[in-house]
Amino acid sequence: MKFLNARIWLIVFGIFLLIGSLSGIGSVESEASKQWDGVDLTGRTLDIAASVEVVWVLNVALWGAAIIAIALLVSGHSLARIGVVAIVTVLLSQLVVGGYLGVTYNYGQGGPPWQFFVILALAIVTLVACIMNWKQKPARWYASVSD
Repeated sequence: MKFLNARIWLIVFGIFLLIGSLSGIGSVESEASKQWDGVDLTGRTLDIAASVEVVWVLNVALWGAAIIAIALLVSGHSLARIGVVAIVTVLLSQLVVGGYLGVTYNYGQGGPPWQFFVILALAIVTLVACIMNWKQKPARWYASVSD
């Protein structure tokens, strides 16, 4: 088994997104207070901030589940190509939305800074694994049938 196996890295990345996001679903109000630092969160504003956190958590969880499904259902060079699109889409969507909320609404990262770098490193390794398998030949299903 090679180190840059696209299927394995996509599954690992998807599990990391799924479990990592769902681990915070029980404490959305405290997460909202950490993320929206400097904003007076009481009453209705706390409800709105908690709703934003729930949507964000479920969005990331669905991305994780979709990436796991892609890794399990697609094979060959199609897996690598769809994997590249999925990883780039996840990264761009999260960075654009996070950046927009940070600039416009003072949204910040309440967790330890290493979390961002672990996610980014895992995404980069997964992206490299998919790119390395971009031209992988599809397995011929009829190769074992004798003429």
